[in-house]
Amino acid sequence: MSPLIINEVLAHPQDVTWLPWAVQYFFFIGIAACSALLACGLHGRQPELERLTLLIGLTCAITAPLALTADLHQTARVWHFYAWPTPWSWMPWGALFLPLFTGFLGLWFFAVWVQKIYGKTFTLTRWLTFACALTAIGLLVYTGREVSVVRARPLWFSLWFPQAMFLSAFQTLLALLIAASPAGRASHMLARGLLATLGLLAIVIILWVSGDTLSGAALRDWLRWPQAQNLALGWVLLWLLTGGAGLLALKRPGRRYAFVLALCSVALSWLMRWSLLIEGQTIPKFNALFNPYSLAMGTDGLLAIVGTFGLWIALAIVVREILNVLCRRNHHA
Repeated sequence: MSPLIINEVLAHPQDVTWLPWAVQYFFFIGIAACSALLACGLHGRQPELERLTLLIGLTCAITAPLALTADLHQTARVWHFYAWPTPWSWMPWGALFLPLFTGFLGLWFFAVWVQKIYGKTFTLTRWLTFACALTAIGLLVYTGREVSVVRARPLWFSLWFPQAMFLSAFQTLLALLIAASPAGRASHMLARGLLATLGLLAIVIILWVSGDTLSGAALRDWLRWPQAQNLALGWVLLWLLTGGAGLLALKRPGRRYAFVLALCSVALSWLMRWSLLIEGQTIPKFNALFNPYSLAMGTDGLLAIVGTFGLWIALAIVVREILNVLCRRNHHA
């Protein structure tokens, strides 16, 4: 009788690679890129709304790279993308698009506010809008594809991923503009755009989850777990709250619902990125265990989230106040 041989397989839970800094980067760079595209459409038609859109876009474009460099763990390696380019990978393309986009957006922002304050126009402004829009599209493609090409994580491996990220960021931009702009025709237009974007976002998510794809099957399997069900419930509730506040903003324009609308919209966009990027990493690649994740309180956890949002709000306040001071001085002069 041959002896019984028992092989024991041990699997050690792995720490997540992408920390909350990555969620912050994807959140802010999405809004910044959408701001450039919307401002390009507004250029020459609605200058006040264009300037406000660029203000939101520029502050987000400054905040996003800071979060990205924090998530790289070894920030000194950034220059490797330029010294040893690998064009077959998406990361070097991001290293190219990100500084170009921020630079073009900053020049465009400077040009429109110089025109507003001092009445001086620049012939290159129109070309800046095109350059900024092209690099914004490049950023949206890069940030979406660097995740959706990862076959080792079936949850991410879908072309629906970049579309969902774009639509969620765009609805957040529209909600922020509604909250920051005075009630009027522009607010009504923004509210209609917000509701249409929310509808498209819902369609994309439904097609993604119900699709006969590797990612769709992974999403359906993931939704069997209580943690994933709680996150999905959060998506649905925030979508309904954002849509309800958007309807109120459409029917009764004013500041009364603007803050609630912006808060729910931001929460929806952020929760989607947290669910897919962080919670998605708790699903292991090569074993049957779940990789547990607990949010740390320090700079790699809650402090990173709060600090990044605080930096963005501080930048928006500082830039806005500087512009107000310049406008007042020029008016008195």
